[in-house]
Amino acid sequence: MKKILGLTLLFLLSCAQPKYVNEDGSTKNNSAHEAGSDCSIQFKGSQICLSWYWEKKPTSTHVGSFIFKTYRLNTFDATALELNPFSVPQVLLWMPSMGHGSTPTQTVQLDIGTYRAENVFFIMPGEWEIKFQIKDGDIVRDEAIILITL
Repeated sequence: MKKILGLTLLFLLSCAQPKYVNEDGSTKNNSAHEAGSDCSIQFKGSQICLSWYWEKKPTSTHVGSFIFKTYRLNTFDATALELNPFSVPQVLLWMPSMGHGSTPTQTVQLDIGTYRAENVFFIMPGEWEIKFQIKDGDIVRDEAIILITL
C-alpha cells in the first residue's frame, strides 16, 4: 500500500510543462511566443526583438492593420519576455525605390510590448519597408526594418 501511495505521489509531483529536444539539439517549450522567439527582426541599437503578423491585410482599396510585439530573449532558455521600449514605436511605410512613404499609420498599445499598427495602406505595388521607429520627439533613437514586396 505504501508503494502505491508513494508512486502516486511521485506521479502527481512530476507533472510539468515538457521541453522537447528538436533534431538540431535545441529545446522549445510550448509557449505562445514561439513564432517570434527567434529574434530574426531586431531594433538596431537596443537589440530589442520584434515579431509581427497581419491582423487585416490591406488591399488596393482598403486599409489594413497588423499586430507587433517587442521582446527580449530570456538568456536561460531563449523564451520571449515582453517589454516596452522607452516610447511607443511608430510605424512608417516607406518605398525606397521611389523615395516616398504612404499614408501615416497609428500605433495603439494593446498590452506590455504588444501593439497594433492601424491605417496601413500601400499606395502602389512594389518593394516597401515597414519601419518600426522608437523616437524621442522628432529624433529616431532606434529602428527595425522589414522588407516586403506587394
